[in-house]
Amino acid sequence: MQATPNLMDDPALYPFQVNWESDQVYLIDADTAFYSDAAFLDQRAIRPGMQGNWASLEEVRAQTGAAPAQPMGLIFHVGHCGSTLISRALGLLDGMFSLREPLPLRDLAHFWTDRDTVWSRKNSASIMEDMALMRALWSRTPKKGETSVLKATSFCSLLAAPWLTQFPKDRAMCLSMAPEIYISTVLGAPAYITDLAGGAKPRMASLMEATGASLPPLHSMSAGELAAMTYLAEMTNMQLASEVAGDRVHRLDFDRYLKDPAASLAALARHFDHPADEQNIANALSNPVLGRYSKATDYSFSAQDRRDRLAASRAENSEEITKGMNWLVDFARTHELTASELRAFGYAN
Repeated sequence: MQATPNLMDDPALYPFQVNWESDQVYLIDADTAFYSDAAFLDQRAIRPGMQGNWASLEEVRAQTGAAPAQPMGLIFHVGHCGSTLISRALGLLDGMFSLREPLPLRDLAHFWTDRDTVWSRKNSASIMEDMALMRALWSRTPKKGETSVLKATSFCSLLAAPWLTQFPKDRAMCLSMAPEIYISTVLGAPAYITDLAGGAKPRMASLMEATGASLPPLHSMSAGELAAMTYLAEMTNMQLASEVAGDRVHRLDFDRYLKDPAASLAALARHFDHPADEQNIANALSNPVLGRYSKATDYSFSAQDRRDRLAASRAENSEEITKGMNWLVDFARTHELTASELRAFGYAN
């Protein structure tokens, strides 16, 4: 498939994957349900029978470069903190169009991690050019006047500061939860711990770059310490974003959201320039999808289910939770950049 003349008109052709070596992008035919259903815009989102073909990246670049820039919203987060739920809720509000965790954004984050190494495949300028290309495609919306709000994969928060610097009309939400809750959450599921190890490289690299810290080798860190490092890496990246973007960054704690989701959604809608009235917010919050497990909506998942899982993890992993919290406190005590973000969220005095 060659890129069509109306590629920028709407998101009906979705840039699912990019082959950066051959300068080709795989475009698939996507309807609005594809976007609303997908928790992750990767292989898990592909339905049987979906059609797609490769197109020249340069042809796509020519079209995106000629298109007027549309402001975007972004969601950066520490991971496992309700970001998918909030992304779904925002997508139910008038004027909002939600995207979740596109594959090419993860590629760009890995490129950014390696940009100053001798084995880097791309330098900073090249990465920013590719980011502008992909951003133009992600900014498309089904209806005129809508705003696309992209939820990044958690380790992609290292792109928050460069993105918001490069695109001064874009706004972001930074989502977190208290450190003990985060550590207890991720230690409660073996798959989460595996994910922490798999995503350690970009997080360790960004944390060392931002703070000048010397980190211990990954193989020497316990599960609790790895959870603490992961959390602080994302928090530090979000602090960098707030320093370059100011009030274009809106911080939100997930447990505060759960206490008053209507007020939180109203604040987010205003932040993303689409104020929502009480009825619109009430309709969104009453949608049954928000009572399901956000990453797999075939399953129910309530606030009580979350409390039960946290209690079980605290009982089973108390020693590692303590190790993680000690690691976190020690790091924040000697690295002001990180401590600033903990204070900004209200997690530290």
